Amino acid sequence: MTTTQERKAQDRQARRRKIQDAARTVFADRGYAGSSIEQIARASQLSVGAIYLYFRSKEDLYVSLIEDALTVFDVEFSQLRTTADVALRLPKAWAALLAWAARDAEGPRVLRLLAQPGVRAQLSDEVAATAAAQLDKLQQHFAAMIADGNAAGIYRDAAPAPFATLVWSLFLGVLDAVQIDQNLANVAVDGEALADRGNRALQALEGALGLPRAAVRIVA
Repeated sequence: MTTTQERKAQDRQARRRKIQDAARTVFADRGYAGSSIEQIARASQLSVGAIYLYFRSKEDLYVSLIEDALTVFDVEFSQLRTTADVALRLPKAWAALLAWAARDAEGPRVLRLLAQPGVRAQLSDEVAATAAAQLDKLQQHFAAMIADGNAAGIYRDAAPAPFATLVWSLFLGVLDAVQIDQNLANVAVDGEALADRGNRALQALEGALGLPRAAVRIVA
């Protein structure tokens, strides 16, 4: 039997989800800069005050929209680590990230917002903690895939945690590089350009992972 406290928690979660669904539509239609809490309140058929009961600011609500995608990646990467061939785990995870970035324009924009100075003050502890934990899980999956590659002899003594950080940093760098190209050309972000740059980046990364230790040159 569901208790009163459990029902309240379910109702709160449902209301929060309703706000996020409305916000996703508004942000997609108007863009982040052109959207307001008032517009989101109208779209969700709630008052502005009700929105602020769940989210501290427009930034807080915007960042919360990435939660679903990161949760899906957590599940998908967990499955990859148990079902995919060891040599294919990292490439498949990388391909999933690129596919997400190509189809969900708001996701990469949320990641860019998180890099902006002063944004933390606009985020509630709940949203900040959730996003941080989910991003950390992604890097843990990368580290596990690299460790598995080491154990299988595919990668050569690659340090899992530093390389996992490198994988994530490389993905963010690819997103920024493609956006810069598109901005200079004054055109929309192109999925093909993203895939091309992303695949070349992965090839370079895998070359580093498989590079024999004796072949590494350190330049002072």
